[in-house]
Amino acid sequence: MYQFVIPIHHVNWSTRSVLEGISQKYKPKQIYVVTSDHEIKIFKDKSNSWDIENLTLLEENNFFLNKYGLTKKDIFSQITQNKPNYSPGWLYQQIIKLGASDVIDELEDVFLVWDADLLPVKSWPIIDENNEKFALLQDKSYGNQDVLNSWKNLIINVLEINPVEDIRGTFTSHHMVFKKKYLKSLKLKFKDHFKSDQNWIELIIKATNIYGSFGEYWTYASWVNHINKDDLNYYPYEKYGLTTERFYDDGNGLFSRKYKKFSNFDEKKDFYPSYSSILNFIDKNYQLPPSSLSFETNIRHTKKKDENIHLEEKRSIWREKVYDRD
Repeated sequence: MYQFVIPIHHVNWSTRSVLEGISQKYKPKQIYVVTSDHEIKIFKDKSNSWDIENLTLLEENNFFLNKYGLTKKDIFSQITQNKPNYSPGWLYQQIIKLGASDVIDELEDVFLVWDADLLPVKSWPIIDENNEKFALLQDKSYGNQDVLNSWKNLIINVLEINPVEDIRGTFTSHHMVFKKKYLKSLKLKFKDHFKSDQNWIELIIKATNIYGSFGEYWTYASWVNHINKDDLNYYPYEKYGLTTERFYDDGNGLFSRKYKKFSNFDEKKDFYPSYSSILNFIDKNYQLPPSSLSFETNIRHTKKKDENIHLEEKRSIWREKVYDRD
């Protein structure tokens, strides 16, 4: 049993099923959800009937205030160079992932961070051959090369190491096994590079302002690979990545619309389907269920150029086509 940390920008239609899925698949000791006061109120109002155990809600606006004297607003104010697709809020979520162990005293030496839109279906065990493992879920053949180059250049120039590479997958894995000792030394490396006594949050922002973007999972995995490559354990893309899918669905997408028909959903009710009902729907639509599904809700995913669409999006049976709404 492990602890999970999940930053959540807002409670949406898939939040319940993702959290129930984690709870039922992995039996976590604790799920720490980091979100805004407004979303915490929604959680408290809606989640009484949700099947989620050991849930703790933490407020994000002052998450780092006691430890580093920084509010969310303070951190946002330092972000000057961010690409249109990657907002200050997106970077702030990455900082929460890397900084959770500094703030949440109860976190153990090994814990998991999980993206809020990643639904486990036929997913991977955390422990395999006595090692904690994450799964590579993204093929490296596609993606925005400019953004990837930004991440790569930051790793090379700031950490002064070669980024870890895999023959098939990327390390944008949408979840990660974190170990405190590597997080600590990674943050010290930022301080060493900039020869600065500023805290690591401000230095990561400084690096991001220079290089244009930052990839938390790839950066962390590269650092672990540099320090102790025997401790970087993961399932190759061929194991679980081949069946995972990503697609845009804000609660009105193709998956949601067909689910509503399948379940005779009452449109007068709140749309927060349970994990068990989603699994039932998936079983009816797949001969071989996927390892996981990612429900993207950022509108930018509908505006990608074809050459930037990931393989997991291209092959999804839930990718919107114009005629799907006819």
